[in-house]
Amino acid sequence: MYVAIYGIIILVIVAMSIPMSTGFLAALGLIAAVILIITLAKRNFDLKQNMTKYPEDLRIIQNVKEGGVIKIANLDEYDTDLELKVIGRNLYMEGDYSWYELECVRNDGEKVWVDVDDDDSLVVSVVLKKLTKSDLKFSSSLSNIDEEECGSVNYNGTSYHYIDSGDAKFYKHCDDAKVENLYYWDFKSASGRYLVSVEDWKGGDGKHDYVYYYSQIVTPMSITVYSTHSEEQR
Repeated sequence: MYVAIYGIIILVIVAMSIPMSTGFLAALGLIAAVILIITLAKRNFDLKQNMTKYPEDLRIIQNVKEGGVIKIANLDEYDTDLELKVIGRNLYMEGDYSWYELECVRNDGEKVWVDVDDDDSLVVSVVLKKLTKSDLKFSSSLSNIDEEECGSVNYNGTSYHYIDSGDAKFYKHCDDAKVENLYYWDFKSASGRYLVSVEDWKGGDGKHDYVYYYSQIVTPMSITVYSTHSEEQR
């Protein structure tokens, strides 16, 4: 995207610096449009590639898309296994690094979000609770924690230590036309089983909307994939 923008800017500068005919201006405009279209097409191709990293016939969490059905066992906040239908798959990208969330619903209509990070190793976490700022006590301001890459947050008597933060883009349903910007902070418990996450969603009006989550990391053995997508998508 940035390459396309820079290319268009250079074309505009060149166009302003030399005399030219109407036909030449039209040609430059056409070239700029082609650059932009190719770049957008590549971005959409990259987004789609994220959906098909593995052979599609494998019933694994990485292949689950909208319409898929999964079960997750051994979650602290639930007395029974969670049987979920996936109603959306959303992509997060930070440079070349990406992860995604499955937006799911239970039979009773309750929404459940499942994060899937398949970088060096597979990490799956389930959001157990949406928190408020008053639920948390940070060792320092989020900006200081980010700058020093060190700090912690206390939730319900347990300390969670800083592991990562950064700028990311959110693509609703992996759609390049539905992109939002956010900044995130992740904190992990000493046991390695739980996460506290903070997301700062940056609106077009300049306002910041902070969202706080408490999640549990689950093992691949706790996940059963009944189907990766709906029958209509076959």
